[in-house]
Amino acid sequence: MIENNFTDKKIFSEYAERPNVMICDTRREGDGRLAELLMREEINVFETKSLGNDFLANAPANGWHMAVIRDGGIAQPAFDELARIRSNSDIPIITVSDECSEIYRIMALSKGADACMDAGEFGAYEFKARIVSMLRRSLRLYAPGTCGRDVLRNGDITINRRRREVFSCGVKIRLTAIEYGIVEYLMENCGSVCAIDDIYREVWHENPFSVRKTVVEHIRRIRCKLEPDPHNPCYIKAVFGVGYKMERAG
Repeated sequence: MIENNFTDKKIFSEYAERPNVMICDTRREGDGRLAELLMREEINVFETKSLGNDFLANAPANGWHMAVIRDGGIAQPAFDELARIRSNSDIPIITVSDECSEIYRIMALSKGADACMDAGEFGAYEFKARIVSMLRRSLRLYAPGTCGRDVLRNGDITINRRRREVFSCGVKIRLTAIEYGIVEYLMENCGSVCAIDDIYREVWHENPFSVRKTVVEHIRRIRCKLEPDPHNPCYIKAVFGVGYKMERAG
């Protein structure tokens, strides 16, 4: 792995250590462009062509905080690498693909990606903004008085906001940073309908544009982890044509 430490800005100065971003470019001829785009941010960037089975063992001392997968699209995807990260870690994952078709996005999201970008419609500023916003969300520390109640409860679901942990029937549920953000937002608005655009705007910290499938796939994954019967959810209910709501337990 090649490490580059970039410290021009103080975006993450409120945290104890700089975040570590892993960029895995599986294409035969990688160009290093994504690493260059992050060079002016306060981020440690690590580049690799293949993760292998020991990427966790090769992690920096303070661990990985985010992964970027650069692949060749549906013809040459890096879904194995994506699944390998997700099976071992809850860090945010974004894919940048040569051909980001609907089929590719659905498959990448189902494998555990949090967002997908099309290299053909690639915007450097958008890429950096996404990286920073996703890192901020996953690294956000609880500050007394800024997040309201420490604990949120609804039926068998409990959220410890200080630790950013979710429990179902007393059992800790493993969620990614994005999944946690969605559950927290729905719990904050328990009983109220949350529009899909509002969910995306609140959790991803980006302006929503054609985001329905992204939110729907994340809700599906959350239900599989949180609901007693994911196919007949009793907590996260769909509101046709609008969005979702956290049903109040009786």
